Amino acid sequence: MKKMYANLMLVSVTIIWGGGFIATAGALDSVSPFYVMMIRFMGASILPIMISFPKLKRLNRKDIKHGIIAGVFLFFAFAFQTFGLQYSTPSKNAFLTATNVVFVPYLLWLLWKRKPNRKEIIASIVCLFGIALLTLKKEAMMLTYGDLLSLICALFFALHIIALERYSAHIDAIAMTAMQMLTAGILSTICALCFEAPPASWNASAIGNIAYLIFVSTLLAYLIQTYAQKFTTANTASLILSMEALFASIFSFLILHEVMSVQMIIGAVFIFASILYIEYQPKKTIKKQQI
Repeated sequence: MKKMYANLMLVSVTIIWGGGFIATAGALDSVSPFYVMMIRFMGASILPIMISFPKLKRLNRKDIKHGIIAGVFLFFAFAFQTFGLQYSTPSKNAFLTATNVVFVPYLLWLLWKRKPNRKEIIASIVCLFGIALLTLKKEAMMLTYGDLLSLICALFFALHIIALERYSAHIDAIAMTAMQMLTAGILSTICALCFEAPPASWNASAIGNIAYLIFVSTLLAYLIQTYAQKFTTANTASLILSMEALFASIFSFLILHEVMSVQMIIGAVFIFASILYIEYQPKKTIKKQQI
């Protein structure tokens, strides 16, 4: 597959996740955070486990370990994001979560000595500036305890993106998705049973939101991401996936009728510009020598 098609698949993931912000907010009205995560990940693990069960049985210990590592990163990313949201504003949480675009190139440098080039650094900074314009307001510039949790969440999302780049190329995408979902689901179940009370009641809205989170925002989105990252880089993936904040704002405007300001539109332009910049490859002119 061409890298361009893989990147377009990642764009579809950000669109799905943009709708997931609204679904998550709706689900949390009736269900506590760890129970949402438990239902989301355990529900999303069933189908890929059934489909890839023969392949899962043939995986060696190293491949299983890689799938578990990716699942652990995913669990901690969502856990810190959820608790960060309880002590911060949604806009700051979305912005700080998206700072993984800055973490990724430097983590690659720290862990595997893959030094980021000038283009990657410029693109990540431009993207971060665009996300700030899109999500932050003047009164939200001071960092709080919740903001610190959101930054830790961004670190784990960056580690998850890097793990998929390194491990997914050698493992079937459905099997890798199954291991990630099951690992995150088991950890979420342990935390839900230990720290939270089960939901007292369910309404139709909560069931619909949970269904979207299971089958679309989790199962479909992470299956696409896992497969697409076989054919693109972690740096490019992190930039594209940062568009989640953009589509969350668009869906909030269309569905929840929130205001889309000029500042937010400019921020969206900067995000798009950073992705186009990192992907632009000027054609080299080849001079033919006459004999």
